[in-house]
Amino acid sequence: MTDDKSFELLFDKFQSVNQRSLWIIDENPSINVPQANSNIEVISNRFDVVMQLHALGYCTHYSDFDFSELAQNAYQQIFYRISKEKMLAHHIINSAHSLLTDDGYLNISGAKQQGIKGYLERAGQLYTKHRVYKADKQHWAGSFKQVAHIERFLDDQNYPELREIPDKESSETLRFYSKPGVFGWHKVDQGSKLLIDQLAAIYNDNHLGAPNNVLDLGCGYGYLGLHCATLFDCRITACDNNAAAIKACAYNLEAHQIQNKVIATNCADGIDDTFDLVVCNPPFHSGFSVTNDLTERFIKGAAQCLTNSGLAIFVVNLHIPLERKAKPYFKHVTTISCDSHFKIVILSQN
Repeated sequence: MTDDKSFELLFDKFQSVNQRSLWIIDENPSINVPQANSNIEVISNRFDVVMQLHALGYCTHYSDFDFSELAQNAYQQIFYRISKEKMLAHHIINSAHSLLTDDGYLNISGAKQQGIKGYLERAGQLYTKHRVYKADKQHWAGSFKQVAHIERFLDDQNYPELREIPDKESSETLRFYSKPGVFGWHKVDQGSKLLIDQLAAIYNDNHLGAPNNVLDLGCGYGYLGLHCATLFDCRITACDNNAAAIKACAYNLEAHQIQNKVIATNCADGIDDTFDLVVCNPPFHSGFSVTNDLTERFIKGAAQCLTNSGLAIFVVNLHIPLERKAKPYFKHVTTISCDSHFKIVILSQN
């Protein structure tokens, strides 16, 4: 998950917070989170993080870090472990200026390998450096005092804005909009493209009628769902954990006038409908361990949402043992269309 010591540098300050403060978080720490402090609010772009912290008693906000929804100049302390994505980190450091009280402090932490020293230097260009401290040689933190005016903010490349994905494939007829914060936001994922290229043949080879409704599980910016809607003229339900993905996917489906429902959830939790087709390109090949239960959670979610006669079609990296993990949940597991990087796995009950 994330480096614990960077969080500990922030958590050490939580107990002493006695004025309205804000914890900005995009990934959940793997260590125990401090007991909820009624003075500390939380904002996250991760639905699972929001639900977990809400259950612990925190006042939570779920959004793609749209800080206009929060009270301005109201927080005496802001706490933030830097994100992996530079544009998002810059967006948050910039936004702290409009959120902090006149005597407020921005506290940031991170690991040396994540570039924390650079972020500390850049934050010091905007705010008054108060203190820099560290847990060890690898994990640093800094506290910065609010200033009256910032002349030049850090370059966040307009983080909140959707932008069109350049099509280098020339075979794409649909136009997609995405943004930083979405997994693989600036390109067409080749695994997803492989699945779509094979989808019509899968239905033809199995002599199946077109699905009436499709679930795009872990939808990202909606590539699979939009293509399914175009191919089958069907209704699309799309779900994702990430608020940026929800924003982009909803925009793309609406822009193409697709009948849709876009839901913020974690691995299909809370989705009661069933679907003729579930498509999924899960983020297993982006740093998640194959032993992590995330693999099984996606498979289990697909099984719960599939009609008895439906298909669940996954595309994953070749090394992911999805077939083995799927056997407890599906009667039939078939692997097709392997290329040098990806494989398509078809799961069904009949």
